[in-house]
Amino acid sequence: MRRIGGILTWLLLGAAAGQAQTISPVIVEFREKGRGSFQVLNDSFVPLNAVVEARSFSVDEDGKPTFRHLGPEIELKLSTTSFRLGPQQAYTVFYEARADRVPAWFCIYVVITGRTTTNGIQLVVELPHTVYLVTKKPASREFLSLLRAESLKTGSIHEVEAELENRGEAFIRVQEVEVVSAKGKKTYAGFPFFPGQRRKLRLNWNQPGDPQLLVLKFPQFKIEKAIRTNVASQ
Repeated sequence: MRRIGGILTWLLLGAAAGQAQTISPVIVEFREKGRGSFQVLNDSFVPLNAVVEARSFSVDEDGKPTFRHLGPEIELKLSTTSFRLGPQQAYTVFYEARADRVPAWFCIYVVITGRTTTNGIQLVVELPHTVYLVTKKPASREFLSLLRAESLKTGSIHEVEAELENRGEAFIRVQEVEVVSAKGKKTYAGFPFFPGQRRKLRLNWNQPGDPQLLVLKFPQFKIEKAIRTNVASQ
């Protein structure tokens, strides 16, 4: 995240100092309610100040998140809301979380600030720890639909465009996406699939042959759909 007006992104500090700050784990899932922790590591040689902020978020059909203040339906207890991170040191934050209704999700951000330089430039690092509170009963396959899958060519660009829908009330994770042709295949990263969400995918295809089959892999099953060639796009 870039902030303007005397603040630099963490990437620039990493380039200058050859060090970085990290958080682990980045994503966790709990059944109904959670009791967890995460660790923040300062791999630099300067002390840093950290503030802990919780935010709710939603994800649109293109996978873009929008963040806001933590919703009142989520109860979160943190072991601390600020701390000092010494050089080459790690700090662990503990928390307990529950929601009025599951599934629910939110993000705990650790906002780290460094010293201001003589040029008035200050580093700000935002490290996310994302929490999902999910139901004990897994999502049902019958509520998940792969609505369409098309092969699109525009000049030298070849893509597979797809649309899927989660009509149920359960959260589920697409673990992996795979596009298959007669001559090869390509694997893409998975993503969270939220209840009531319609999601669009645009996947770059640079393998031999025309893509023929789209496969979405879930924890306990997979969904497949033949890829239709969009003649108009050619």
